[in-house]
Parts: sequence; structure tokens; C-alpha cells
Amino acid sequence: MYPIILAAGGSAHLEFPKPLAQFEGRTALELAIQNCEGLERPIVVLGDRAEDIRPHVPMGARVVLNREWQRGQLSSLLAGLRLVPRGAAFLLYPVDQPLLTAGLVSRLARAFANRGPGKSIVMPRKGIRAGHPILCSGELRNELRKARTAREVVYRDPRRVRYVTVGDVAIWTDFDSMTTYRRCVRLFRRQRKKFTAPAAALRSGRASVSAES
Repeated sequence: MYPIILAAGGSAHLEFPKPLAQFEGRTALELAIQNCEGLERPIVVLGDRAEDIRPHVPMGARVVLNREWQRGQLSSLLAGLRLVPRGAAFLLYPVDQPLLTAGLVSRLARAFANRGPGKSIVMPRKGIRAGHPILCSGELRNELRKARTAREVVYRDPRRVRYVTVGDVAIWTDFDSMTTYRRCVRLFRRQRKKFTAPAAALRSGRASVSAES
């Protein structure tokens, strides 16, 4: 499974390139790549302000330049697919969704590996609303080349989609302005506190047991 990090879009309403947005000391791009550990080498698609972003791409990731990034997300996906072996599965991962986690990516990968016959797409869903990231079978490549948007292909036939139920809004929470960026930073901090508090309590408990023994 090859992660395609879609990081080519414009950042006209931000004070910095979108992939370099900071979240507790890490960029949005670093978060996306870290969340895909365990899959194949990530493919980062750059476009707008690529010359500013490229020096900050973590080592190990491969970079593709989409000179036609203004044509939309599908153009970036097709650019990234040039580095994906024919027939291999690929993950659509927008860089501007900082609340996504490695745990969710792992759940999607497991669901894809165990999908039933006729299922070529795996995506997360909360309630009746689906989101990202989206795992696709390699058999969809030709459809994507002929489509106007990736969404057109993803939702063309509901029977070939396997949904993974999630409990939060991370799958569709993104940013494209300073207002939505600041909101994502607040949510990110809250999310990290939620994840780290149980771990800290567990470490404290282990330390107490060790001291008593």
C-alpha cells in the first residue's frame, strides 16, 4: 500500500505553505508521513510553493512535482500514481487533515487486507458521512485517468466500498485559512492530551509498583 500525500494545493489564505503548518512542533507534512509508517515509502505530491516546501520533506519520502496543481486534487493524485507500481493499492491522504492518526491508518489497512470480494475502496465513516484517508485498489487507476474528479470514482458504485466506522470528526476536519488552522491547533492539542493522559497514568502506576517492590 503506497501512501500518496496530497500536498500540492494553494495556501492563499494562510501565512505559510499548508504542508508546513505547525502542530506542537511538527509540520502537517511530518504528521502525515509519520501516520503512514508501516506502509510503503510515502509519495509526497507538491505544487504551490514547492521550492519552499521541498527542503522540509522528511528523508525517506519520495517527491513528485505537479505543475498542474491548480487543476485540482485529481491532478495531484494522478501525478503521485506515476510512482506507484501498476496493480498496487494506494492511500489518498490530504496533508491538511492534522487530526488523522496512525491508528486510523492501521485500521484502514487491516480492513483493506480483509475486504470481501468486489470491494476495491476502504474509507472511514462517522454516521452517514465519509471522509479521508481513502484506500484504493490498483484496479481503479484507469477509472481515475478518465474521471473529472477523484470523488466521482470513489462514489460511483457504493457496493464496492467498505466503510470503517469511526467516532470522531478527524476524517473531515481540515484547514484552509488562519481561522480554521487555529481551530485545528486547538483540536490537535486536545486530542494529544486525550491520548497522553492514559499513558502517563499507566507509567505512574508502574513506577509506584516498582517502588513498592
